[in-house]
Amino acid sequence: MVAIRPTRAPALGDQLATVLRDQIVRRTLAAGTHLVEDSLAAQYDVSRGPVRDALRQLESQGLVESRRRGYFVVGLTQDDIDDLYELREAIELVAVTKAMENVTTQQLQAGRSIVQTMTDCADRAAASEFAEADMKFHALLYQMSGNRRLIDVWKSYEPVFASIIQLTVEEDVDLHPSARDHGYLIDLIEGSDTKALRAELRDHLDGARARMARAVQALNESTSSEQVS
Repeated sequence: MVAIRPTRAPALGDQLATVLRDQIVRRTLAAGTHLVEDSLAAQYDVSRGPVRDALRQLESQGLVESRRRGYFVVGLTQDDIDDLYELREAIELVAVTKAMENVTTQQLQAGRSIVQTMTDCADRAAASEFAEADMKFHALLYQMSGNRRLIDVWKSYEPVFASIIQLTVEEDVDLHPSARDHGYLIDLIEGSDTKALRAELRDHLDGARARMARAVQALNESTSSEQVS
């Protein structure tokens, strides 16, 4: 009989970091905003401990910075996004190349299962669930590589990309093409054409970066119009 282990809920600091990170990426919390520990604790009905944990996480991800008077939002500029996607392309190209050498049958099956989940989400236009499946897919690519250092690097930036992907999938009127692209990546990993695999991943990430750029532009235009009104 297989023992069932209870699922541990995310710590309060992690939960608060996710909320604040999404607000920063979406510009709900603008660059320069002073994040006051007591105010955040009262707003989210938590003690100051989880607030400090959340702010430290966001600082390590470059989204806030600590100054003499506390923490302030840094935000994400287009240059920041370009830097993040350049980093992601560099490490993910290594990951998929290694994955082609080390992938197991079980991992390929897991990848196809995630793609099916993405297709189901696309059928229902469930963007948020699609984004979650998208993140699981790319985490699996790093697991396929068998390189724990690559996995560690991905994990350190994974929360930021989770917020970014949540925003970018909302740019897609139809999510089916993206689901098919992920399925094609699995096909290529199972094959032997490294050049085609690397080219497809570059195209995939370039498309994601372009959608994020459009989302940022829309947010900037929305912010500008609100300031004018």
